[in-house]
Amino acid sequence: MLKVSLGFMFSHGFRARSQPGHHIAIIEFVRARIHKKHAGLITVFDRLRRKRNLALYDDTGFVSHHDAEQALETARNYLGVIRTDIAMQKP
Repeated sequence: MLKVSLGFMFSHGFRARSQPGHHIAIIEFVRARIHKKHAGLITVFDRLRRKRNLALYDDTGFVSHHDAEQALETARNYLGVIRTDIAMQKP
């Protein structure tokens, strides 16, 4: 989902800098530009980012099989929304 969001930023002529907090900045960029009806996807995306951080950087982080399946489904939906948005930008 982060890679898709980076592509979305590129399609708008922006890029993210590699610095602390850049994942949050990417999410906020998308949130500000994507149609409001997709706000729920962005919220889930942000929660997944937080879970990822816990799983990678905290000893207590854990992602269940169910969580992983839901994350994949959300990612598929998110990819579809971003693809549609980028396609609509083309003249």
